[in-house]
Order: sequence, then C-alpha cells, then structure tokens
Amino acid sequence: MNSLKFLQRKEKDYSRFNIIKDLVKDVNIKNEIYILMPFSKNVFLKNFFKRYRIINDFFISNYDTYVYDRKKIGKLNPRAWIKFLQDYINFKFSKYLLSDTNEHFLYWQSLFGKFNGKHLVLPVLADKNIYYPIQNDIKNEKIKVLFYGSFIPLHGIDVILHAFSILEKDGVQFDGEIVGSGQTYKEYKRLFDKLDLKQVKMDGEFIAENDLAKIIRSSDIVLGVFGSSNKAKSVVPNKAYQALACKKPLITMHSKAIYEFFDDNEIMMCENSPEILAKSIKELIKNSDKRESLAQNGYNKFIFLYEKTKIEFENFIKAIDEEIG
Repeated sequence: MNSLKFLQRKEKDYSRFNIIKDLVKDVNIKNEIYILMPFSKNVFLKNFFKRYRIINDFFISNYDTYVYDRKKIGKLNPRAWIKFLQDYINFKFSKYLLSDTNEHFLYWQSLFGKFNGKHLVLPVLADKNIYYPIQNDIKNEKIKVLFYGSFIPLHGIDVILHAFSILEKDGVQFDGEIVGSGQTYKEYKRLFDKLDLKQVKMDGEFIAENDLAKIIRSSDIVLGVFGSSNKAKSVVPNKAYQALACKKPLITMHSKAIYEFFDDNEIMMCENSPEILAKSIKELIKNSDKRESLAQNGYNKFIFLYEKTKIEFENFIKAIDEEIG
C-alpha cells in the first residue's frame, strides 16, 4: 500500500507537484511518510512534530527570493526577519530535504547554516504530459527565438533585450518573442521601446501552460536565464527542462549548477552578457546542424535524468521507510 501523503498550503496545479506525483506513483511503503510541497513553509510549522516523517521539498528560500533575488524588501525589514525564520526552521529542523541542485543546497547552507539531515537532489524536470516533442518540426520562414517567464531579476531580461538589439544592428534576420509579465515588466517595456526592436514581440501577456508548450514547440531556439544573482547561478530553471522536453535547442548562462546535469553538447552555455549572448544566438541561427544536435542530445539527457531521478527518489523514500521501522 502506498502510504505517501502530500502536505501543502493549498491545492494547486503546478508542475513540481505533478512531476513529484508521477515520480512516486509506483512507490509502496509500510509507514506513513509525508512529502511537503514547495511554497508551504508554514505547513511545516503546523506539522512540526511529524518532521521525522516529512520529506521537505525546500525548493526555494523565501528569504533569498524577496531580499536578494527580487529585491522586494530590505534585510532590515521585519517581513524579511519573518521569512528568514520560516526558512531557517524549515531548513535546520527537517530530517529529510529535497533541493533542485546541489549548488542551491550549498547556497542555503551559506544562509542558514549546516544541514544535519539527509538530502537528495531532485532536479526540476518538466511535466511530460505537457512538454513533449512534435513529430514534424514547424518550418518557420525566419528562425524563431523564444524567451518566456516571469519578469524578475533572475531571468536577466535586460541582457536578452540588448542581445536582440545587437542582432538587429548586425542585420541578422530572426523572429524574437518574449512571453510573460511580472515585477519588472514596466521597466523592461521602457527598455524595449527605447531599443526600438523591429523583429521582437513583447506584449506582457501570461499564457496558459498548454498554450505555452505549443509556442515552445513552434520555436527554433529557446533562451534560459541570464541574471547575476546568487539564485540565478544556483538553479537550473523550469524553462530549461521544458525546452529540452520539447526537443528544442537551449541557450542559457553557464554555471556550476547547470553543469551538475548537462554538458556543452546538450545545451549551449555562455556568459550573461548581451554581446556573448548575441554571438551565441547568431551561431545557432546560422548552423542548423548544431541546432539539431543540441535538440537531440538535450532531449536524450532529459529523458535519462527523468528516469534516473525516479529511481533515486524511490530509493530515498524506501530507505526512510526502513529507517522508521
């Protein structure tokens, strides 16, 4: 009998939950074990005395997100202290912890101190029911370069806009699209207008996930993240796995985190500067063989990582089950 239960702040249909449910659907255990879903840190406090049976998917630090990554509140703001305390208790008092990369886990330790429990890296991955390749690629008249995501500092959208501007000034023909909205949209819309980009669409719309997957499949190149924050250097974002799951070539900023899972034959990695990004995009636009190679290799690695993660997570849960007795 599967005695796994999920703890969460509220019922929500989002990729991480759906992926975890898929990964553990075949796990059979004797004891009651709980998986605490992301964005539910107060739920850990409510279930504090069950913590020796809880696998805490820490996923992101609320403190880091609001203070350092998005810079929404200062370190001396009382709200920052509350978020730090939430994170600290979740991190230090969990017996079993999940992180999306080892680099992210090490960063949390730099914020909250050494973790003394058992830790498993569970990569972000992508929901295979939504993100998958199409049999016959759409042939676009001009190479379509896509970025999508929330407008937050993590993504380095200013770097992307300046890179597009360099490509236009160099006379490179392409179709650029930036999908999404959020915290910094107005700021970057002013930059978009100032750069007077002619081959790029950016309308600030949010798109349903299934429709987003269709846009990815209709694109030729997908862009990842190019931010300068510690979080940007510590994660492999959803969009990276989603692009690979759709069998699309990805360009993203190189980091220790990305090299935990991928190499240069599977993802094109570059510095987070407009000049280097523009050069990388131009190279892929002109080289169809490289686009195809990256797409195939990246897709193969995604499938491999999915199956590997499923086995490792199952073994992690079964070891906890045996430990409980």
